[in-house]
Amino acid sequence: MKNQIFEARVHLHHSPERVFRWHERDGAFERLSPPWLDVDCVERSGGIRNGSRVVLLVKKGPLAIPWVLGHKDYVQDQHFVDYQIAGPFQSWQQIHQVAASQAGPEESDLIDRAEFRLPMGLAGSIFGSALIKSDLTRLFRYRHALMRRDLGLQKRYGQRPLRILVSGGSGLVGSQLIPFLTTQGHSVVQLVRSAPDAANNVPSVEKIVWDPESKSISVDLPGNLDGAVHLGGYNVAQSNWTPGVKRTIEDSRVNSTEYLVSLFARMESPPPVFVCASAMDFYGDRGSEPVTEDSGGGEGFLATVCKRWEEAASRAADPALGLNMRVVNLRISGVLHPKGGVLGKLLPVFRAGAGGPVGTGAQYFSWISMDDMLGCIYHALVEESVRGPLNAVAPHCLTNKEFGATLGRVLHRPALVPLPETAVRVMFGEMGEALLLASRRLLPQKLKQTGYQFLDPELGEALKYMLGLSAGYEG
Repeated sequence: MKNQIFEARVHLHHSPERVFRWHERDGAFERLSPPWLDVDCVERSGGIRNGSRVVLLVKKGPLAIPWVLGHKDYVQDQHFVDYQIAGPFQSWQQIHQVAASQAGPEESDLIDRAEFRLPMGLAGSIFGSALIKSDLTRLFRYRHALMRRDLGLQKRYGQRPLRILVSGGSGLVGSQLIPFLTTQGHSVVQLVRSAPDAANNVPSVEKIVWDPESKSISVDLPGNLDGAVHLGGYNVAQSNWTPGVKRTIEDSRVNSTEYLVSLFARMESPPPVFVCASAMDFYGDRGSEPVTEDSGGGEGFLATVCKRWEEAASRAADPALGLNMRVVNLRISGVLHPKGGVLGKLLPVFRAGAGGPVGTGAQYFSWISMDDMLGCIYHALVEESVRGPLNAVAPHCLTNKEFGATLGRVLHRPALVPLPETAVRVMFGEMGEALLLASRRLLPQKLKQTGYQFLDPELGEALKYMLGLSAGYEG
């Protein structure tokens, strides 16, 4: 049987050298892994150069299929090949070629060519080839769109390599932020709670073990940091809010931030900028009122937590502590990503046709795509005019009913099954009131004022991009 051939091309407004370097950096595998696939990297060595290899675990329902890939035919700034050593195909190799474009020195063409042979001979080729090629079309449409976005952000913000401290790197946003920063050409120092396994981590990331509860750290923070991003905090939706859980939610945010600021105060040269997570919950339940960074704080448990959280972070700008850091309080809205957060929980429900409005559906839900969340953090790190509160939110906020209807349309499913307010209160108590029934209509006033350019301004196109159904918004 002959090999099956699949080829995808994309024109990029970047030099071949820049495109190839992006592929070579640690974190490229994580960035290129589409969010709808469940793939774990269990072993890696040597990057993309000859003789290196990677061992993946591809999960399909209850199955976990090992896939061992090697690399060969490496020519710097031109091409490299990955090929199957062992795995689900009878044979597989993928050729990545970066070619100079006649359009100019800062233009290039990326050609991804897969040559594969399916198991089961003729039957495998007849019945499996079309399905594999359909999956590859979806995969490379997403990968090439992501590369356009990441390289565009690099051109705008990556004027020099930075050294960034990150805490909370195992969470939904942090686990995406670290490979994003490394593929942008920056180095990362990660604060971790325990010594990690090397398998599923970006190899070049330096790890420092800390325990903010006991106020201990394995080594002093390095003195050559260009910025710090603090994303730590107990998941507010992990369990119902008993008094103990509420105390953990608050302490995990406030105490860790206070301890981190105290570590900055011990440094001879602290980083110039501190980007600290907060949340849209700062504003409380505001109904249909448009809310900007100039709006006051709200009422309720989470609003109180956010106020204390931001106060703790703001001490990094206190000259009395010997600090004069630029502090950015990220008031984060609902971050959309298929592998977690609100979207990760909603996808199975809506795919089963059981989705619909929560409560009246009239409450506003402020959201932001994962790519824009990463772009927002990058913007906050680099853009010196950004300080104080920053609404991390897309420009078009929707009601809960509109959000559900849009998700239903994208998935070609109805969105008519309501979840009444009484059911929310019975099932989730105070947590349900705060997370599902409260209304917050955030506006990205400061992001617009400081020149941030959104990658995903519209929900429908953002969802299609994240699910591999389109190449996303291209402005």
